[in-house]
Amino acid sequence: MRIIAIPQQYIEKEQLYFDVRNKEKRIITDEALRKLPDTDNANPHKKEWDIRAGNFKKFLKYISGKKRQLTILDIGCGNGWMTHKLNQQGHHTIGIDLNMTELLQAEKVFGTSDTLQWIYADIMTDAIPVNNNDVILFGASCQYFSDIEQLIIKASEYLKPSGEIHFIDSIFYTDTHQAKVRSDAYYLQLGFPEMSKYYHHHTIAKLKNVGFRKKAPGFFDKSVLQWWYYTKK
Repeated sequence: MRIIAIPQQYIEKEQLYFDVRNKEKRIITDEALRKLPDTDNANPHKKEWDIRAGNFKKFLKYISGKKRQLTILDIGCGNGWMTHKLNQQGHHTIGIDLNMTELLQAEKVFGTSDTLQWIYADIMTDAIPVNNNDVILFGASCQYFSDIEQLIIKASEYLKPSGEIHFIDSIFYTDTHQAKVRSDAYYLQLGFPEMSKYYHHHTIAKLKNVGFRKKAPGFFDKSVLQWWYYTKK
């Protein structure tokens, strides 16, 4: 793993995030991680993972349509299951996160190679040595960034001309007020109200304003988890 950010600056935030995920029963064993996005019936989030497994299958089909090896930057990779799966498909993948615990687990379970790398860094403030990517992926992670427009500006610096940014497995809104109220109540009930300040709600209008187009779900797909993509001009 390459460590670029200063870990001491993020200790409190990382611990909070870990405590929340632990309370939600989202901290998993190495054995369970190897199987993701497939899960057994004992997983309390199996329904969600079944949706994500289906979404990832669609994303793989889309990526395979490029018919070449891609360099994919997975921002907010967490425990790295998606980074690893994409690497298994023959792509050069780099997972970036600010969660040291999950990155260490990713490296332990999936290893590191010339085509699979892990970086501890803040994409918004650190200089990341991974330019000219074909695809930048945010899998259920863009909600941890406060400003979508600034995020796209920054992420685009690491894209090739005509490279793509994909937001998958996230929820976007026409009106964020009620969503914010629900999130505040959820984290309060969970016992970690301070987590609300790190979880952000983004509107469909903002996505469209910066040039995103919707890929899924389609009209007949009832999934609430959406897939939007942006092509660098």
